[in-house]
Amino acid sequence: MRRTRKLALTIDVLTSVSRQFRAALENQFYRSALGRGIWHHQQPNGAVKDEVSFDYPPHLRPGNAARGEAWLAGDYSLPGGLMREADAPAFSLTAPNRQWANALHGFDWLQDLMAIDDDAAREQALQHILAWTQADFIWKKQPMAPAVTARRLMSWSAHIPALRPYGDRRQWASIELSMANQARWLYLTMGQVSDGIDRLHAAAGLAFAGLILPQRGDILRAGMEQVSREMRRQILADGGHISRSPQAIAALLADFMALDVGLARRNITPPNGFQETLARMKTMLAMLRHEDGGLACFHGGQHVGGQTLAPLLKGYKAPAIGFARRSGYQKLTAQKTTVLVDVGDAVSGADSIAAHAAPLAFEMSHDKQRVIVNCGPSKTRGEAWSLAARAASAHSTLAFDDGAEAVFLETGLAARRLGPRILADDWRASNRRVEDPTGVWLEASHGLFAASHGVRHNRRLFMDAQGEDIRGEDLLLPDKASTIRRGAPFHLRFHLHPSVRASLQGGGQSVLLITASGHGWQFRMAGEENTSLQIEDSVYMGESDVPMRCQQIAIGGALSENDTLIRWGLRYAGRTGRRRKAST
Repeated sequence: MRRTRKLALTIDVLTSVSRQFRAALENQFYRSALGRGIWHHQQPNGAVKDEVSFDYPPHLRPGNAARGEAWLAGDYSLPGGLMREADAPAFSLTAPNRQWANALHGFDWLQDLMAIDDDAAREQALQHILAWTQADFIWKKQPMAPAVTARRLMSWSAHIPALRPYGDRRQWASIELSMANQARWLYLTMGQVSDGIDRLHAAAGLAFAGLILPQRGDILRAGMEQVSREMRRQILADGGHISRSPQAIAALLADFMALDVGLARRNITPPNGFQETLARMKTMLAMLRHEDGGLACFHGGQHVGGQTLAPLLKGYKAPAIGFARRSGYQKLTAQKTTVLVDVGDAVSGADSIAAHAAPLAFEMSHDKQRVIVNCGPSKTRGEAWSLAARAASAHSTLAFDDGAEAVFLETGLAARRLGPRILADDWRASNRRVEDPTGVWLEASHGLFAASHGVRHNRRLFMDAQGEDIRGEDLLLPDKASTIRRGAPFHLRFHLHPSVRASLQGGGQSVLLITASGHGWQFRMAGEENTSLQIEDSVYMGESDVPMRCQQIAIGGALSENDTLIRWGLRYAGRTGRRRKAST
């Protein structure tokens, strides 16, 4: 490990320990008989002292009715673990880990219950909120963590108006009193949030707490100041988030748009640059969509569907862009075909806690169907699965089978304090793009393997103007500053969407791909003498927390002393049962 990296980790660990120590002292005071009077109010007669407002537009975060039905059946699977207890309420269960507990107490799953157009589901949703308020969670550390409290307040605010007919006056007084107390607690503890995306979520929640309590303008001002500060640091010039996760953009944009609505209803002008930042985020969100309207799976993000994104982009005519330099993405489009490529450098520090280490990974879709994908993040299968899903081999790119340097912070005090952030130094990623009437050329390169294997990985892609001919070259080029590991085995992988069927043809030199709608693609490769083409099993976690079985095309090879080159191509073969028109 390099000296600068060790020093940076040491500083981050000391900062984390200091912040946690200070937070412990603050929380101990605020929960004492003297301190609780600052934020925790009681109204025994059922009258709520503070006016509470509900402004989060629920359509910005539409839920999934299927997941809601599963929840009602006792499937409490959330990021962090699979939990199924049909005869026990969710809040009575012992949390398997901190991540699952945070997801449970954050209440983002409430939107899935509300997606069920059914009185019984609405009554259950209300009972979950009441169960939280009637328990002693408000006095416990983890449920009241600032970032978790922020998510809970925004989720409750979005759905309470629809739940109003299902509760009586005393129940709503209890809920509104709890929300007011939580909002004041968040105001006092906001400084405890660690660096990273949680701080931006918490800042949005603090500003929203100021909207929940209209008489507390000081909370709203403090929240919007935090939002503006974190926006400048975390939202890149092209509209992407510093974590480089497409899904993070969608989640943050929903919160920011909700804030914009709440400010407008109170005739409050948002801070300078706020709405311009929203416009850039919408442009970036539109760029990272596939032909089906949903998001690509990069850097911890899952396939967020087009219906979910539609409210965020409604009425906005985003300018079509093909390159996001700061976010590190290239988009090749022609007719019905889209290719999205990760050409960015390593995410660093706290922002890399969920980022993936798979430079030059790409996804491809045609006619609103995914064809080549990345495996997506593993959120419910434990740490080993999570780290494996973040590695290069779980993506449609090249990876060495062994001998690579540790990419993630996995062990030791630093890992326990800071989490599994990326350790890799500068990958020296670069790319350039050329367009002409025949199509688009993209050439990109990275140095992730320079220290461990003595090579740079160069990838060239071409897509013709019809979107029916995609060609690729993957070149392992000796790095002059390192020693090459001759004979090191590697695989070039192309993970396939679960709806795609693959079969070997041409004596094992080509693969026929058939999509669910019958569109065919012919995959061919040409490489060194020691290369092999195989169809292997894979898993896809881009659409569900439960892994889905799928296939992958795997080209195996060994590193030669000089350049190692693999050429491959993907050509449209028509639709099953339909004769292709002759080209003119």
